[in-house]
Amino acid sequence: MKDMKRFVLIGMLAVFCMQGMAQTTKTTTTKKPATTKTTATKKQTSSSKQTTTTTATKTTTDKTAFKEKTTADNQAQKESVAMQQTTGYLYNAPLPYMPMKLDVLFVGNSFSIDTSAALPSILSSLGITNVNVYVLYRGGCSMKQHYEYFKSGEKVYELYRYNYQGEQQLEKATSIGEVMQRFPYDVVVWQQYSLDSGDHSTYEPYLSKLIQAYNITKLSARTTFAFNETWAYASNNKNLPKYKNQKNMWRSICTSVRKMKAVSGIDVVIPCGTAVQNAREVEALKIDNELTRDGTHINFYAGRYLLACTFFESIIAPCLNRSIRDDNTVYGKSTDIGQVTDTNRRLLQNCARLAVANNYEISEFVRAE
Repeated sequence: MKDMKRFVLIGMLAVFCMQGMAQTTKTTTTKKPATTKTTATKKQTSSSKQTTTTTATKTTTDKTAFKEKTTADNQAQKESVAMQQTTGYLYNAPLPYMPMKLDVLFVGNSFSIDTSAALPSILSSLGITNVNVYVLYRGGCSMKQHYEYFKSGEKVYELYRYNYQGEQQLEKATSIGEVMQRFPYDVVVWQQYSLDSGDHSTYEPYLSKLIQAYNITKLSARTTFAFNETWAYASNNKNLPKYKNQKNMWRSICTSVRKMKAVSGIDVVIPCGTAVQNAREVEALKIDNELTRDGTHINFYAGRYLLACTFFESIIAPCLNRSIRDDNTVYGKSTDIGQVTDTNRRLLQNCARLAVANNYEISEFVRAE
């Protein structure tokens, strides 16, 4: 009997020992995944911190860029409002569409002559007989001088007309006031003196005052105002140091024209400056003195044709629903520097069309034919 009790006690002790070992094994097994999970959690936390840091850095950069742009936009807006309080703001009428006749007045200088000189060849080639472009010419005349000549009534201007028949001088000595009242112009184009074109402080208040002067003398019921963006000088021009270099002069002109649009409301730009800069990027169009004949004025043939194409695409094409791509003009003689032929005509047309498509940027497509 005693042996039986001893056997039962030994058995129970063995069972208790086995249960203890099983419990120990279970606890050990359970703890291992917990360690793995903790390690994975640490890695995930570290990764999350890195992502958060990267995101925070990007967010900070974005906020800084946004803040800088907002500050610049606000400053530009303040300048525009301040100028408008002095000069007023113009609602510009849209260009006429399919008019019976299109009369355009250029209030400018020799750069206006350069812009218009090749138009008769283009108009004749395209069979356009209802367009007349009048250029009020006074050499080197700035907007301030135009304004002063309007007040004085001095007859210091020459007047030229360009149409499909060619160039004709209508007046050798006339005043700006008389010419403003001569025809019911559909479009009036303003232009600054080239050396001042990159300095917007020289535009106002004279441009706004000239617009007021025109509006009280005009014969037409409605007029669209446009602005001719002039081009940068050749790199060897003695006056170029005012702008440091050619590219900087062109950029300064673009900046001034942007401000002109914001202040005056003239939203039609003839981007001759950008068209010339486009052409200067094309190897096949490189001629003496960077498309100029004297470092300032444009080349007589390829240069003037390029400007006329830019004028055509900006003003005449949208009014008459015509395209410069239909023009087959041969401009100049074979002995002329920069003669326009089948070889370079399309390239010049493209430089003009790309400038009209983007007034302030040199296009990546200028080398495409």
